[in-house]
Amino acid sequence: MRNELLKNRKHDPRIKYRGETASRLDNLTDAVFGIAITLLIFNLTNPNSFQDLLTFTKTLPAFLISISFIVLIWNEHLGFSEVYTLNDTRLTILNTVFIALVIFYVYPLRFLTLFLTNFFFNTEIAVNIQGDQVPYLMIYYGFVAFALYFVLYLFYHRALRLKAELNFNAFEEFYTKSQKNRLLIMFVVPLISIILTLIINEFSFIWASVVGGVTYCLYTPLIILWHNKFKNKSKEFENV
Repeated sequence: MRNELLKNRKHDPRIKYRGETASRLDNLTDAVFGIAITLLIFNLTNPNSFQDLLTFTKTLPAFLISISFIVLIWNEHLGFSEVYTLNDTRLTILNTVFIALVIFYVYPLRFLTLFLTNFFFNTEIAVNIQGDQVPYLMIYYGFVAFALYFVLYLFYHRALRLKAELNFNAFEEFYTKSQKNRLLIMFVVPLISIILTLIINEFSFIWASVVGGVTYCLYTPLIILWHNKFKNKSKEFENV
């Protein structure tokens, strides 16, 4: 499946795609993502009555959001492995940590999306959490999100160390550094959320929960700034 997907993806002619054929490690990673999605499905309520069906329907927004985040993380891994491959001992170790984190990511993600579905859509999905526990949920989720993106950041850091072995051209070196900067944004935002939540929770668990969640809105302006800078700088390599 991965091989077919890679064939149909849009490729940049300035980049050499070294991992277009999936390795056994790639296939293992894909299988773990499949398990993660399966765990989300098992958490859905099995409808045996009309009331159960209504409850099942109410959980769909949380389920779809959870699936979207899992696919987003998978796409990050796919983007790396098709350019650089995972044929390196340290990358293999990082990948092992990464797939373990993916499984841990499922549960706080699912719990948080169900809680937010209740909060914003006034549903009555059974989520057993007290108000003063919400900041700790934000911290739990933030830590796993931080860890996932930090490991992905280390993927690109390692790839940059291997630039001679991988025979990078000028654009590939720029591209790798740019992806490192993007993933720096991706893991720093959850870290900021954790720190603010911990500080504010000393005074108010309500504001700690609000600020911890709103902090993730920083992604939008920061990624837009990164994308504009990346796009403008990329033009310098168009004739290379």
